[in-house]
Amino acid sequence: MQMLMTLLEQVNLPAFLGALLLCLGYLPPLWRERRHPPSETSASRPCWGLVAFLTALAAMLAVLITPIDRLARSQLFVMHMLQVIVLSTLCAPLLLIAMPVALRRRLLSGRDHRQAGASAVLHFLTRPLPASILYNGFFLLWHLPSLYTVTCKQALLYDLALVILLLTALLNWWPLLGPTDAGQGLSYPAQMLYAFLDGQPIDIFAFLLVFSGAIFYPIYAQQAHPLLAPLSDQEAAGAMLLVPGLVDLLVITPLFFRWLAELERRARVRDQQLQQIREAAEQEKEPAASENWPAAASPGSPPSE
Repeated sequence: MQMLMTLLEQVNLPAFLGALLLCLGYLPPLWRERRHPPSETSASRPCWGLVAFLTALAAMLAVLITPIDRLARSQLFVMHMLQVIVLSTLCAPLLLIAMPVALRRRLLSGRDHRQAGASAVLHFLTRPLPASILYNGFFLLWHLPSLYTVTCKQALLYDLALVILLLTALLNWWPLLGPTDAGQGLSYPAQMLYAFLDGQPIDIFAFLLVFSGAIFYPIYAQQAHPLLAPLSDQEAAGAMLLVPGLVDLLVITPLFFRWLAELERRARVRDQQLQQIREAAEQEKEPAASENWPAAASPGSPPSE
């Protein structure tokens, strides 16, 4: 019994419970979609949706139930940033990509007044400005030195902060990857602008961590890791925090080429329409010209005087 209690103290039970809830919410509908694919989705979607979910789940557990979590709370700030980046930059977009069609329908259209109200709130929170403010605002608020120190000392507060971070990251990725009503999605230029501006507040914070030369979080200096000094740890964490900025560039690049392809497609459609208009105009001129053209004299007809 004592060994079991010791094991439970070392294991992050909230992470296991969160993973269990995600499995209950995702796996049954994904399995149903695999057996009976919805008409509006491709036949391969259930397969890669399942792969995306399992990848997100594995990455989440890798940073929450391994020694990374223990180091992140007390000794290495860079391990904490690893947790943040994995949850917000890898797990959140994968969970949106893997979202089952049934769950998408439930979120986008409420059947009764209560669900309709929740759907309206979700529509507002997933707009670009509220989504960006919620994610960046919570991230910066949590990492205020005084507040962050309190959460590191209280395990449940730290776990709760990670949950809120993941939820706000889902909202933050929604304008780019989340399901939307027909015609309500952002245009490609708007998506590129959103992806560029959304990461600027955290990039500024990352530069402060790297170049300030001051230790922001003394809690990591109290129990410093023997292989990494506190200031070096903070600088490494700031450098790691710049990784989402590189991900933004990776997101912008395909959006840019999709925008060019969309412009080319529109140009082709416009040229085809103009060609059809010109051909219709020429066809209208031909009967009019034939009517105005004098009729040729028939053989054997008397010459006109």
